[in-house]
Amino acid sequence: MNRASVRAICLIMAVLTAAAFAGCSGGKLNGTYKSSGLIAQTFTFSGDNVTMSAFGVNANGTYKIKGDTIYITYTLLGQEYTWSQPFSKSGKMIVIGGTVFEKQ
Repeated sequence: MNRASVRAICLIMAVLTAAAFAGCSGGKLNGTYKSSGLIAQTFTFSGDNVTMSAFGVNANGTYKIKGDTIYITYTLLGQEYTWSQPFSKSGKMIVIGGTVFEKQ
């Protein structure tokens, strides 16, 4: 193999490794996602922060995605809670605890 081929292979391996790590990081969500069921629920994400809205009540907190689970820590009526639910994302849709939310 010549020197140019070795460099090209090294560059390709570096890009693939970076892409693999980016896919494992859990990523960040941005924007507002709304459910379409009888009970209107929304999640608004910005950086590490999230605002959850349902039944006219808003709760602010932070979130982390680890693997296929989302962890949300929030304060409601002066009490702190941590909530974990199964999570997935595909295109403009996220699924939290079995409920589908579409990006607005």
